[in-house]
Amino acid sequence: MKKLCRFGLLLLITLIAVSFSVISASAAEVKKTSVDTVGAVMAKNAYEVVVKGEGINLVKGKKMQLTAEVTNVKKQPAITWTSSDTSVATIDENGIVKGEGVGRALITATAKVAGQTIEGYYSINVITSKNFIKNFMEGNQIVSYQYSYVDDYFYTNDKDCWQDTFGYARLYDLAAPYVVLEYDYTRVFFTYEDRDFMVQLWKGQYGYVFYGAEIGIYTKDISDKEPGYLTFYGKAEEEYWPTMEMTIYHENIDGEWEREFTRDYDKYWWCTGFKLGHLRDVEPADELRMVSKITFKDAKMAKQFALGLKACGLKRAKNVNSLENDTYYRVKDTVHVRWQNISEAENTMPVKLGAATLFFFNFLALLLAGFFMLGMGAFGIGLLFFI
Repeated sequence: MKKLCRFGLLLLITLIAVSFSVISASAAEVKKTSVDTVGAVMAKNAYEVVVKGEGINLVKGKKMQLTAEVTNVKKQPAITWTSSDTSVATIDENGIVKGEGVGRALITATAKVAGQTIEGYYSINVITSKNFIKNFMEGNQIVSYQYSYVDDYFYTNDKDCWQDTFGYARLYDLAAPYVVLEYDYTRVFFTYEDRDFMVQLWKGQYGYVFYGAEIGIYTKDISDKEPGYLTFYGKAEEEYWPTMEMTIYHENIDGEWEREFTRDYDKYWWCTGFKLGHLRDVEPADELRMVSKITFKDAKMAKQFALGLKACGLKRAKNVNSLENDTYYRVKDTVHVRWQNISEAENTMPVKLGAATLFFFNFLALLLAGFFMLGMGAFGIGLLFFI
């Protein structure tokens, strides 16, 4: 089954990675600026400031030397350095950057040439630690999973993953709790261009060492039948892939909400993110909140999705800035969603407790049978009074 396979593999990868890594910074340390620039960027005029460094990742507390050079000049002018977020990275007058806190900061090199002020940029990702497995997984896949030093999380490379050959059905989610996958989920059904679609949202505990979230878009031939436990949907065709952004927030023990990670606004059919750690309460997983922005093929498809959200119980907000828990707002082809409490996940705790009780009494019966076989029946019965 797709869910079981992919997270079993993810669990194995993480256990290997944890053995080589230092404990990550807490979510309270995580800060992020709205920086889209990676590496050196040149100004668009006759003169350009070219900024160079040893790499874009800098371990917290460490330093890195940046250099800046202005093109098309006989004599290099003075360079002034600034950081977009000094709580993440600081830089001195000599271009030495120091990692102050986990996150992303944009370093700006400013020069004045022939009466013009020109700038060059360099993006710095400050991280907690580095190891060779994380270094490898940052740019390569291990069974389709990769790692991001920015926000310190694992994710699926959905554009090139073996899981895309599997379908998805409700049966997977029903079975998941019995293999230590405890997550909330909601399914959004709608029809568009004579196709049935399902967009599913997940968030919760994945095994013993991961918590995180997912958004997946699936499709099948149109049908007038209600989806059942074995109604399979396949990965949506690429023409229907939305452009998505997903941010996960976590309520800490003091009741404050902290951003854990953000998957960048990009085209996905399966947008995922998983952090090392364990939730305080796994059922329901309402200490996690998902805030997403999903841009569909056109406004009609977005409208159908929004109607599907309404059918799931989410309410329409007045505008983007007034989103509250379990609300959505549509602007043309884009739908903004804030999801926290609404879930279709069954409360499986009574069933699991029942199974545990049954196992316990079966174990006692076998234990007593063993005692009687050894001629120690009286001892076995006496033992029951102490259990």
